[in-house]
Amino acid sequence: MALGELPFFAQMQAPAKEGTASITSRLPLGTIFDSREYIFSTATNVRGYEWTNKEAEELLDDLLDGSNGVLSVDMPKQDYELSQIVLVPMEWDRELYGLGSRYDVHDGQQRLVTLCLLFAALREEFAKDGGDMGDTANEMANMLSPPKVRKADVVRIELNKRDNEVLGHILKNDLKELEHIKVKKMTRANQRIYENYNLLVKRVAEMEKSDRVKFLDYMVENVYMLVCVPESATIARSLVMAQGKGKNNEPIDDFKGLVCFRYTTKERDMYKTFDAWDKLAAISDLDNGSVGRNIVADACLLRAMAELRTKIRKRDQVYLLERWLRMDVVENKHEGNVFYKKKVEPASLLLGQYREGNFNLFGFYARSKGTKGWKSIVMRLKFLREMTTNIPSTKEIEAIILELLLRAGNSEGDEPMNFTDLDAYLHEVEQLGLWMALTKPSAAERSEKVFYFLDGIDGSGKLSAITHEDKSSLRESLVVTEFGSSAAGKKVAIALLKRLNAFVLSQHGSEDLINNASETYLESILPVKASKKAWGESWPDFDEREKWVNRLGNLAIISNKATAREAKMAFSDKKVRYANEVYPLTLGITEMEQWNSDNLVKHLASTVALIDRIWGL
Repeated sequence: MALGELPFFAQMQAPAKEGTASITSRLPLGTIFDSREYIFSTATNVRGYEWTNKEAEELLDDLLDGSNGVLSVDMPKQDYELSQIVLVPMEWDRELYGLGSRYDVHDGQQRLVTLCLLFAALREEFAKDGGDMGDTANEMANMLSPPKVRKADVVRIELNKRDNEVLGHILKNDLKELEHIKVKKMTRANQRIYENYNLLVKRVAEMEKSDRVKFLDYMVENVYMLVCVPESATIARSLVMAQGKGKNNEPIDDFKGLVCFRYTTKERDMYKTFDAWDKLAAISDLDNGSVGRNIVADACLLRAMAELRTKIRKRDQVYLLERWLRMDVVENKHEGNVFYKKKVEPASLLLGQYREGNFNLFGFYARSKGTKGWKSIVMRLKFLREMTTNIPSTKEIEAIILELLLRAGNSEGDEPMNFTDLDAYLHEVEQLGLWMALTKPSAAERSEKVFYFLDGIDGSGKLSAITHEDKSSLRESLVVTEFGSSAAGKKVAIALLKRLNAFVLSQHGSEDLINNASETYLESILPVKASKKAWGESWPDFDEREKWVNRLGNLAIISNKATAREAKMAFSDKKVRYANEVYPLTLGITEMEQWNSDNLVKHLASTVALIDRIWGL
């Protein structure tokens, strides 16, 4: 079947809307397992069948207790509620299969599969009974593979093809084939289905025929499920999460199912892509091409945000990720497996390398190593990494950084971005990051800046990330912000001062001194709680101390954390410690005779002048 003819291209998961309806029906198993009205699929579900003998036996025991009236003393035979299943309608070929409906199972896979195994076990025992039980055995077979004259065969539930081999044989009553299967070499889902089926066969065989008949009648007449059919997969996922289920299932897992199965047609390509995704999302090991599930998720969201030019809300993630996928496969006439290799994998690897600071693993590292441009790029990336890692308000600029790294690495097959342009763009991103961190713009303003920047990369001429007005606001914030009064402010100060010190050292080719420093700490030169004995002469005015103590001019970075006693010492004692520092701006403080308001303001002015020199504010 050609890609353009695939039914999934006719319909895409829609975002949740207010007032959207979900239909919930309380149905007995006899109705659910009758005819073709409820045919189930979990082919795009990245979570396989996971129940072990323990869960399968617990379900059987509960059902038997209900059948025997053990659940309640007051009600010798009561209805058993088997909890809710959440289904989303799928394409159904009426001409091929006749009247009926197929549903994608969002919640209920474990129970539905185990019920099918239990019905199959009952089918086998009734068949062995023979005689008047032959019709009952046929009834059970029809529940698992409902027949339709002149129409193609169908089974009650299908898993993804790799996990469906054992279950397929069981549902089709093709048990002789199971004897030739080497189960130990199969997937874990196949192994568990095989083990649970054998357990249930054994348990059912231990029952008397009359007890089996009673049990079957109870299951089809008195065991109920709430069948919830929302209008979209997005709503279905929200329902599952609201029930406290699917806690380990994230939007990226749903997207993985779309890429690997729904938007890829050949089975070999499906599982090759699925396995490659698993390897990429394994515990981070960059040397072996693994970055972790969270990095893959973030990379996909950042790329979808960049290419769609839209902010992605939590509840719309799957919908917008599919829009991104769909846009690419339709425009370029390829499938999900190509999309993975072209979009998901390179973005995830680059984001993982960036976040871990392993810039030498970038694909373009070989052609840039040792050049002056590369050293400048690394210095900028280190600053940006520290900002985006520690300052939440700057996180969105990762969308720009990832775009630039992909272009420099030639991931789309176009002419790679040269290092002069890359350095110039990163220079602008640094300004944008500082503006976001210090002026505290709204989320809408941050997104607008990011999208403007992304548009500008494709444009001609010089790009300015922030306006003259923005620069004025930023410059003012550098002077008046009380960095030392909050944890977030201290993180900004550390990142900024490390960047300034690295720039000074780079002028003498000594930036490796900072790169080799294991830890960096922030210290208030004038202590927050300054004693009158140590600081009263230089800072007699309490209000003046309060005004300046947390501002940038009073902060220095050090490589060895000061003790509480050292942090409160007099300036003359602090200078002794500062004299051993690798940071040139901290060393420069030791040249002052005393630390008073005049010298603090001079130091602040020189710091702002250095910022102007780097970023031209």
